[in-house]
This record gives sequence, C-alpha cells and structure tokens, in this order.
Amino acid sequence: MTKLGRPVVMSAENRRKEIFFIAEKLFGEKGFEHVTMAEIATEVGMSKKTLYVHFSDKRELLKSLVASSYIWADHAFTEVDSDAIESLKYRLKMVAEHVLSERHIKLCRLAIAERVGIEGLTDTFYEMGISTSRNHLIEAIQKIDSKYCVLSLEPHILADMLFGATIGKLFIDLLLVDLDFEITVINDQIEHVVQAMFKSNC
Repeated sequence: MTKLGRPVVMSAENRRKEIFFIAEKLFGEKGFEHVTMAEIATEVGMSKKTLYVHFSDKRELLKSLVASSYIWADHAFTEVDSDAIESLKYRLKMVAEHVLSERHIKLCRLAIAERVGIEGLTDTFYEMGISTSRNHLIEAIQKIDSKYCVLSLEPHILADMLFGATIGKLFIDLLLVDLDFEITVINDQIEHVVQAMFKSNC
C-alpha cells in the first residue's frame, strides 16, 4: 500500500502566479470594482487572510498584476546574431509578440479603465512596458554603424518610427476593437521596414 506523504507545498512565486491568473480572469469577466478579495481567495483555494499576506488590498493586487505582464522572457533582448541589423529585427519581433498578445491587450484595457481610481497604475505600465521596450530598440539601433542608416536621425526617433510603422497602429486598433491578425504578417512587415531604413551590411 502506497503511503500518502505531505501535499506538495507551492512556492510563493507559483502561488502569486496562480493569484494573478484568477484575478485577471475575474477582473476581465466582471470588472475590477465588482470583484472582491474574498472571491479571489475562494477561487484560488485559500483563505482571505492568506491572500492579504501576499497583497495588502485589491489595488495592490491589480498593480502587481499589471507589473507582472512586463516580466520579459530571458531571451527577449539577448543578442542572437552578430549582425546588428538582424539583432534589431529580432528585438522588434519580440516587442511585437508581447505588445500585441491577447493578454497584454486585456491588461492594457484594464489599466486604462481603472487608472482614475488607482494612482500609479498607468505609470507602471508605461515604465515597465513602453519605456523598457523602447529603450531596448534604441540600444539595438545604437549598435548599428551610422553608415548603414538610410535616415540621418537620432536613434530614439528611428526607434519611434520603427514601432509606429510596424506595431503602433495595430496596437491602438486592438485596444479599441477585437481584430484577427497573424503575427507572421507583422514579422514580415518588420523585415521590410527595417530593410527600408537600414542598408544591408553584408
């Protein structure tokens, strides 16, 4: 007969991920104001008291949830190619994949809807998301020798142009309406736009 041991204890990190998953689902279905901490705790399978150990209130939970959406994968901004232009394409594709994802769009909508009642919510989104991804694009452009740049513009302007020409409009469209799109089409567009703005160094 097999002995039953103690149940596996979930790590604090995994527990937070589970709370985020349930909270995101409930906020999306009912709206932030109509969800209680007690309801989140019940859905997660913990006491309300335990939930308050992790988050002091519902507003802190939402801010942490928004921040968690910008924990980039380790490989997102690594150098994958010795060719600086190819590396820029890769970074832009990683930004597109994240920014245009269904989860990110839903959290953006939630952050915008709740920004009036929760101080610093959209600031968190801006600093961890838009600012971070933009800085990574600028950094990648700075590694490209200026002789390969078709346009004689500052790296931050080129980064904004790249984002706008490949991701920006679709991102705004997705915030307003649900649309079907193929990430492969966006990746092809990234290839064409980068090739138009930078000469091949081959």
